[in-house]
Amino acid sequence: SKAAPAFCGHAFSWDFYSASLRRSFRLRKDRQGSPGEAHTPDANHTEFLIYEEVTQYLPRPGERPRLIVLIGSLGARLTELKQKVITENPRRYGLAVPHTTRARKCHEREGVEYHFITKAAFEADIQNGKFIEYGEYKDNLYGTSLESIHRILQQNKVCLVDVQPEALKSLRTPGFKPYVIFVRPRIYDSQKKPLGSSSSLSLGITEEDLQEMKQSAERMDESYGHWVDYVLVKEDPVSALAELQVVLERVQMESQWVPVSWIGTGLHGQQDPTPHGVPAFALQVHSCRIQSEEQQSR
Repeated sequence: SKAAPAFCGHAFSWDFYSASLRRSFRLRKDRQGSPGEAHTPDANHTEFLIYEEVTQYLPRPGERPRLIVLIGSLGARLTELKQKVITENPRRYGLAVPHTTRARKCHEREGVEYHFITKAAFEADIQNGKFIEYGEYKDNLYGTSLESIHRILQQNKVCLVDVQPEALKSLRTPGFKPYVIFVRPRIYDSQKKPLGSSSSLSLGITEEDLQEMKQSAERMDESYGHWVDYVLVKEDPVSALAELQVVLERVQMESQWVPVSWIGTGLHGQQDPTPHGVPAFALQVHSCRIQSEEQQSR
């Protein structure tokens, strides 16, 4: 079977995470058999933090917006969510355009659907660490570059990216100050599903599918939940979009907890002050995670 693509130097585990092929080059899990895993020295290593010193942060006028990073378990359909956010407000939000080595189709435009480059150039960029993640599909390489993210942020737009969770470590930098949103579908027990529930997530989905989605979300939460700022439980596309839009507004308008190490030095070499005199302190990482009030009440 075809070897799994490598992302960020980490093994790409199909048992852990798989999704339908999207414009961002993810591959659908083959139900007849899982592709082989690529292995690297730290492929199975996950960094766990017990305490992290944090402080409140709010982007200043003229400062670049924070990077919005979406991760999702099976059934999250992140591309659908991203595209709707962009469609409704293209002046405020933007997507990082991926790179590919495949030939450009007649209707495609350079820098719109993809950045089209040669295989040699792509491989050189890999060696130079320019991609946050990359992979191969049908003998063509696809990847999301750091430069493509910077291009959106430099336009003073909020950049939305969805990545494999393994990529979070490389994105958690003072330059990006990422706000991480974990999207997971609401999974009802078939015997406990509320009467009249019309969740579109259940249409055409088997009990086996639901169990895979549930296990995928649980494993992702266990391994990467300490890096998540907000958990969005997706009931249906409409309500999920509305909730996501509210969260995106809050990130740019309200103070949020971030690691102290993300707060850089000011123009005169002094440490940037915390807003409103809020002191930094040590806080358990898991208690930093925010969940919607609606989710907590259910």
